[in-house]
Amino acid sequence: MLTREKAEAALEAAAGNQAEAARILDVPRTTFRRALDRDKSIEIPEFLEDDLPTEELIDQMSRRYEKRHEAYRAHQWARYKVKDKKPIGICWVGDPHVDSNGCNWTLLREHCRILKDTPGLYGASIGDHTDNWVGRLTRLYAHSEQSRATAIKLTEWLIRDSGVDWMLLLRGNHDMWTNEARDDPLHWLAHSIGVPIADWAAKIVLEFPNGREAKIHAAHNFKGHSMWNTLHGPQKFAHMKEAAHLYICGHTHNWAIHQEESASRDFTYWLARARGYKYLDDYAELLGHSPQEEGASIVSIFNPDSKSQSGFVQCFSDVHQAARYLTWLRSA
Repeated sequence: MLTREKAEAALEAAAGNQAEAARILDVPRTTFRRALDRDKSIEIPEFLEDDLPTEELIDQMSRRYEKRHEAYRAHQWARYKVKDKKPIGICWVGDPHVDSNGCNWTLLREHCRILKDTPGLYGASIGDHTDNWVGRLTRLYAHSEQSRATAIKLTEWLIRDSGVDWMLLLRGNHDMWTNEARDDPLHWLAHSIGVPIADWAAKIVLEFPNGREAKIHAAHNFKGHSMWNTLHGPQKFAHMKEAAHLYICGHTHNWAIHQEESASRDFTYWLARARGYKYLDDYAELLGHSPQEEGASIVSIFNPDSKSQSGFVQCFSDVHQAARYLTWLRSA
């Protein structure tokens, strides 16, 4: 609270200029005048402010901005140093929706077993690990045989107990419906096993021992749709954004892969979309979308010793076939 004594001291420092004195005290002129008009016979106690001084707040915000900017820069093409000199593979696990009645757990568990048993094959999640219904969609839990608590247990198994060697987790729209990211069990699961987690998208670089690099732009989805081209969104990014060897996404519960050489930009790239594991989907059927049977996950295999751009990266829609190819390639 501004006392008369403080107001008079500021007025003296401002050589009698009330406007300048109010500026010095960082208070409105009306507040300054009221302080001067107070009767000196009444001593009014000073009520302390409950926050830091403005300058300290600015210093604090500046430090926070620098930290956030540093983190933002670190997430732009995060660099993974691959120590293995042999070819490696990444299985881009499509939307699991582990608590959905329509989740194909038979296939998901089989794919997890293949990842666990195949040397050099790592896992990366495209997102939407659970249904995580919120808002008006919460009513859909009435039709689910799994509670939210069960959904978290199933996610724990997938991320921590399945034996998959994860290298990246993305949060899709269903995951991000949890308002505060750090309230999402995915965050503490990721931190418990030391795996990076990102909202929606991540751009990473694989650095191989022989100096070769693979750039990957992974996203839950890429903006852009076409009824004629399942890969329209990632294709836009390949033509209009930074060059990468692979643009991989999920989200729409269908799959496709495509390899192309861009002569104008001098790079060869793959586009891929993973179907995910929600094989029974009443809403999709209502919209007239017939379910696909393949491509639940997409596997990209990187051979740093390949003499061609097109052979450096190969993509597969069949996890079993990809694992066999990788095993053969590593033994050659």
